[in-house]
Amino acid sequence: MSQAQTLRRAQIVRSNANYIPKQSFEKRKLFFNDAQKGALQKNIPASTLTAMADPSNMMEMMKNNVVTVIPNAIILGWVSFFFTGFVIAKFPFPLTTSFRGMVQSGIKLSSLDVSYVTSASMYFLILFGLRGMYSLVLGENAADDAQLVQQQMNGGMMMGGAPGMDMGKLFKEESENLEMAQYEDALKDAESNLLALAGKQ
Repeated sequence: MSQAQTLRRAQIVRSNANYIPKQSFEKRKLFFNDAQKGALQKNIPASTLTAMADPSNMMEMMKNNVVTVIPNAIILGWVSFFFTGFVIAKFPFPLTTSFRGMVQSGIKLSSLDVSYVTSASMYFLILFGLRGMYSLVLGENAADDAQLVQQQMNGGMMMGGAPGMDMGKLFKEESENLEMAQYEDALKDAESNLLALAGKQ
């Protein structure tokens, strides 16, 4: 996330360079492209690249997903077959009506208190609560796979690209683009343009 934010900041500086004073632009360019301390000049080791790019990691995640998805699908089918539309529990605390669709799946009764929970909804609530048990039975990595995928997806979206990108390569490209950016003050004639526009009106 930190690397994606750094890349995004450099892109914003480059695209809006003409709207700040030249001295400010040069300072920002030095912050990113300084040979010794530049934010875009950091050497990113291969170990910090996204795990999505490694086929072995992908296979490991798929194995863990198969092990967890098959039992969950069987249990969900069993619960849906026998208990569809049945209220099986009641929360000991009140809920707002915005939670109705989440906790009362399969019941279209607006007068029913939102704290009552149907079987399918309770199944999903229990499923999310069992991640700790899965990590004990299947290993610590099984519980972290979903979080790993989510982090990689968020990182890819933050930098406007797809997950699995080589951040070192992206840093180098953006550094070159920033170095080649030509400064041209877009606001140097702003006062005269405003006065000319006011005179016409």
